[in-house]
Amino acid sequence: MDPVLERSKSSKQSKLSLSFLESAKAKLGKAMSKLILHEALPVRITESPFLQHVLQVTAEVENLVRGPSAYEVTGVYLEDEYKEIQEWVNSFKPLWEERGVTIIVTSRTTEYYFGLMDKRVDKIGEEFLVQVVTDNEAAIKADGHMLMQKRRHLYWSACSTHYLDLILEEISNRKSVKKVLDEAKKITSFIYNHTWTIDYMKKYTRGADFLRPRITRFATNFIALERIVRSKQALKEMVTSSAWKRSTYARKPTGLEMTEVIN
Repeated sequence: MDPVLERSKSSKQSKLSLSFLESAKAKLGKAMSKLILHEALPVRITESPFLQHVLQVTAEVENLVRGPSAYEVTGVYLEDEYKEIQEWVNSFKPLWEERGVTIIVTSRTTEYYFGLMDKRVDKIGEEFLVQVVTDNEAAIKADGHMLMQKRRHLYWSACSTHYLDLILEEISNRKSVKKVLDEAKKITSFIYNHTWTIDYMKKYTRGADFLRPRITRFATNFIALERIVRSKQALKEMVTSSAWKRSTYARKPTGLEMTEVIN
């Protein structure tokens, strides 16, 4: 056995494997992005644990079967999912008496939702409920007060997250703050609009992301700003690197704007 030859073969196989993985990732990324963009799906779906399960099952069945029809999703699997969730909820019932229950309502609502909340209280049992939490929309706050009037031992409270988001919205509208947030958006908008720039940015930020889609809108803006400030040196190194300067992205007008903000 020639050890030099064996290492050479191993190196070639490694490069081929890496090339295949990069090509496969790009192919999958393009297909998923097309679905998300054309069907106007929220981009946070890419972080869903259910998506990874779908990909694993798809790999198992390969191309032997087609995906479910609209009827199957709503007429067959919806009922299965409901039963699974009910079983999961029922598993917590022994703890209700000991720890209590909180109902959280995040949708904008009218008296119709008051009826739904009232029925839910009956189903759970008023003696187990601690409170009902909703957002701060006028209509839904009115429903909360209506519920307390009917059920004297029940407490309604507004969602603190929504309050904080409203505070951050007001701060964001201040001229000096808005200018800084707009500059931060120039960075995130450009980087997250291109797969190559995302991957290249992560090489300098050690895999860290700037965006947190699951956080509320205005909180997301400030979290992104904080992370950009923390990664300022890494971003400077990125836009001054030889690979960046050779790339087509460095010459795009929006890329030049981003570089100006970073420097």
